[in-house]
Amino acid sequence: MDAAFSLPLGITVGVAVLGALLAAILPTCLYLYVEPRGRVQWGVAGDTPSARRAPKLVRASAWLSFAVGQLGFLWLLLPAWCAVLLYLQMKLGFGRTFSLGLTAAAGASALVQAMLALRLIPLGVRLLSRDVRACSAALARRRLQITASVTFLVGSAIASWAVASVPGLVHPWLAATLQWTALRPVMAYAAVCLVHGLLLGQCARVVAGETK
Repeated sequence: MDAAFSLPLGITVGVAVLGALLAAILPTCLYLYVEPRGRVQWGVAGDTPSARRAPKLVRASAWLSFAVGQLGFLWLLLPAWCAVLLYLQMKLGFGRTFSLGLTAAAGASALVQAMLALRLIPLGVRLLSRDVRACSAALARRRLQITASVTFLVGSAIASWAVASVPGLVHPWLAATLQWTALRPVMAYAAVCLVHGLLLGQCARVVAGETK
């Protein structure tokens, strides 16, 4: 049943690429504004102004912080959408205990993801400015972000498999809706946040001067 609702591969890839390009505009503009102003903090004795730049790992982590943080604002729409799905299930009379719980869990996961992501924007600014206080914040955020991302990624993957593989577990219309508008977006966002969390540990050591 899920295959009947699947989009053609070309359209899916095209929409994903276009969405990624549009999503990159604001974090790139913020990065280009903040990064030159933080270069002086990366200067060492005897260098030249043109050589004063944060390491590539720090710059990549900061840009990704801006990108993930920006999406956190849009991600607040997902819990609202899940609330609408809950209302429709109860209103139309095909809501079951599993489907109601799954919808609520997807909305709660998206809400937690958004709350964690919104705090990444100031963290990215502090990383580019070589703020040593950002080191402890980055390490603490790394542990929390990795734990939450792995939990959401594994949980959503299992739920998505169950919805697609177990007949009658969820109403067919609701199964396709949950897959494309809640579970898979939560999984994709969790994967991005997991990569970012893994980068933060190395980034914190670079900012602290433990590695070059």
